[in-house]
Amino acid sequence: MIPEFPENIIHLEKSSRHANLYDVSIYEIDKLREYDSIEAHIVLYPYSRRITSEHVSFYPFEEYVKDVQSNHVSAYAKIQLKFQKFFGVLLGSVIAGIFYKYKPDDLFSVESVVAVFAAYAIGKELWADIERFLINISKRSKLRYTEDYYKYELEKFTTMTHYSTLAKKQRYGKATLLPEKINFLELSNSQTLRMHFNLSEIKPPEAKSAHIFSIHIEGEKQSDFEKYGHLFGVKISLNKKSFGFTKKIELFQSLHNHEKGCLDDEEVWSKNAIYFRRVLTLGKIKYFIERGVIASKSLVQYIEPRFRRRRKG
Repeated sequence: MIPEFPENIIHLEKSSRHANLYDVSIYEIDKLREYDSIEAHIVLYPYSRRITSEHVSFYPFEEYVKDVQSNHVSAYAKIQLKFQKFFGVLLGSVIAGIFYKYKPDDLFSVESVVAVFAAYAIGKELWADIERFLINISKRSKLRYTEDYYKYELEKFTTMTHYSTLAKKQRYGKATLLPEKINFLELSNSQTLRMHFNLSEIKPPEAKSAHIFSIHIEGEKQSDFEKYGHLFGVKISLNKKSFGFTKKIELFQSLHNHEKGCLDDEEVWSKNAIYFRRVLTLGKIKYFIERGVIASKSLVQYIEPRFRRRRKG
C-alpha cells in the first residue's frame, strides 16, 4: 500500500546575495505535526574531482561537532552509551556475586575490587563487539539490528538561547529549528548530516517552515560546483510511536544535477520518483514491512535565487 505524506518537505535554495551559499529548509510543518518525530538525513556529493569535503561546509552543525570533539562549549553534547555501561555493570555484578558466594571474606579485598572493575571495563568493550556482530549478520534480512544513527544531543535551552533564536529568525528570514539529535559525517568527497526533530519545539507554533542549516562552498570552487553538478540526497523518516514500538515511513529522493529521482532495489534510477519503506522498530531492532517506488511524487524542491529588480530613475 502506497503511504500518504506531504510533498516537497525539504527545500534547497540558492542564495540571491551569496553565490556560494545554499539554504536548506523544512516545509509543511503544519502537516508534519501529526507525527511524533521526523528524521532528515542529507548527503551532498559534488561531482567535480577538484572539490573535496574540505571545500564544503554544513553550518552550524559542522562547527557544533568540532566544538564537542575539542571539548569546547557547544549547543550539543555527546550521547552517552547507556546500554554499553549497563552491560559492563551487569558483568561486574556477576563477578561480585561469584566472590560473594564462593569467597565472601574476600568480597572487599583488593583482588575482588580489581576483578569487578576489570569485568566492568571488559563488559563495555564486549558489548560493542556483540553489537557489531548482530549488525553484520542481520544487515541483509528483513529483521535487523541497527547501529545508532546519532552521536550528539541538544543541550537544554537557556534564556540566552531564546535571544539566539530571535537573531536567527532575523538572519534567515524565517523560524529556525535545531534537531534534538544529530550526527555529522565528513568523508573524503562528501558530507552527510543526520538530524532527529521534535517539531513541537519550533517557535512560533504556527510556523509552516523553518531553516535547518546552510551549505557553504569555498569561493574558488563555486564555478566547478555549478559546472559539474552534484548529488543532493535526502532521506525523510516520519515516525509514530505506539506501545513502545515506532512505525516509520522512510522516504528517499535525490537531486541529481537538479533532476529529481531515486534508486530502486536494483539500483536503477527512476526519474521524478520516491523510494519508500515501511518499517517497525523497537530500540535498535528494525523490521522492514514493505518497500517500493512511488512515481510522480516530490520530496525535495530546488529553489532558484530570486534577484530583486532595480528601480529605474
